[in-house]
Amino acid sequence: MTKNINSNERRVVKYPERGQLFVLIPKMALYDRITNRKIVTKSGDNMPFMKWPGGRPCLPANLYLLHIRENSGRKGQGPSRLGTKGGTFGEYATQISHLIRFCYYNKLDFIAMSDDDFYEFIEGLRDEKRAGSTGESRRTERTITAIGRRCLHFLAYMGNFHDRKNFVGVDGTISIQLIESTHYLNGKPVKRTSVHHRSFRPVSARKTRRPITEGSIQKLRDAIDEMSTSDFLCERRHLMISLFEETGARRGEIRPIKVREVLAAAAMDAPKLLVTTLKKGEHVTRELPISAPLINELLGYIRGSRRTLVKANLRHDHGYVFVAERGAHALVTDTLTTEFSKIRRHAGIEVQACAHMFRHAFCTMQVAALIAELQSESPESFRQTILTNKMVAEHAMSLTGHATLESLLEYVDDAFRHQSKFAKVISNVHAQFAYESYEKRRKRLIQRHRNNQITNEQLYAEDAALTAARDKDLEIASKRVIDE
Repeated sequence: MTKNINSNERRVVKYPERGQLFVLIPKMALYDRITNRKIVTKSGDNMPFMKWPGGRPCLPANLYLLHIRENSGRKGQGPSRLGTKGGTFGEYATQISHLIRFCYYNKLDFIAMSDDDFYEFIEGLRDEKRAGSTGESRRTERTITAIGRRCLHFLAYMGNFHDRKNFVGVDGTISIQLIESTHYLNGKPVKRTSVHHRSFRPVSARKTRRPITEGSIQKLRDAIDEMSTSDFLCERRHLMISLFEETGARRGEIRPIKVREVLAAAAMDAPKLLVTTLKKGEHVTRELPISAPLINELLGYIRGSRRTLVKANLRHDHGYVFVAERGAHALVTDTLTTEFSKIRRHAGIEVQACAHMFRHAFCTMQVAALIAELQSESPESFRQTILTNKMVAEHAMSLTGHATLESLLEYVDDAFRHQSKFAKVISNVHAQFAYESYEKRRKRLIQRHRNNQITNEQLYAEDAALTAARDKDLEIASKRVIDE
């Protein structure tokens, strides 16, 4: 595998197979050092093991990932390896997999690549179309650039490994440019240098963060009622939507919630659910204020269908809230993703509607609520307040789980478009959330009665409990202040 692709020979675009080129190793100890004549190891748990499309181990890629493991960060643990997809490590493995396929099917060594070869590789990514679409690109330019930069980093490592000093570099064999720019981290300017290759195209400077609409949420709920083959599935799916909608949590934060954490929240005067926050380290938690109706929905599921299912299938309860209908084992994050996709397809929603869009809607509403509380007159004045008032900034970031202010501030413009919705509240925007939560659940309650899913007696009882929960939320809202 030492040839270059000449200008008359088109590179392979459609590969014979697209299977994943790595597996995660659940438990692995890596050599670190020798201290007092003893070998000291470090964790390599859940690291990807790379292979060629033919199945043989891909030694260069595995050496690269071991090199990445040595990077500082996460208290010496390297990039994240959490989750069923390997976290950040899994993302890196997926990105360089594209280059592995390209080189394998074109019989090309990594170290033998030319600048034109890399250009052809990127063009191949750009040419791929989404399955079942009429010419829609499989990837955005932002995604292509991210893959390209990671592959350049891998090739630079290969150059160093083979003592090719300028294999990837300015005026190198694979020629790059270094572009300096200034970004802001929690209001402070930080200079960054990014890598550019001639194959990369300009991308939008700002990600589009589209919140899910009320109409789409209602379609999802209607689909759950229609498609669910059991009361347990129906209840679990509605609860999943409720948690996404009212907490703004990520999938990986909702999946690990345990029964004991729900019971602890239910015992509080102002319920708060403890969740593990992603993207801030491995064991960082934050508290999410949740409504009394949501607590009731959680407790009803835990003490009802979940308890029945667990008792029938398990000798010892693992304690996770979300369990599978078959076997009652704890759900994995990917199952939540699959469930959401099934519901969306049944609902016939053609526009994008994914679980993370609930988070965008939540963050937009949280920022809009702060705008109303602070009585900001323009996006610029609100940004200035956030950047100069540490107390307000920390409060906002604690609610949304953002690591930087800049990520949160991307919601400001959309929030100002929604801000008028909160202007109707006399003095306390928390009361608006309480009323909205109550109204949404009451509509669902009435719909369940119309669908003959509950009796008249159940309707009256649940309506009374819902009203009591609303009154409790309003009482809590009257006591909340912005610096809680």
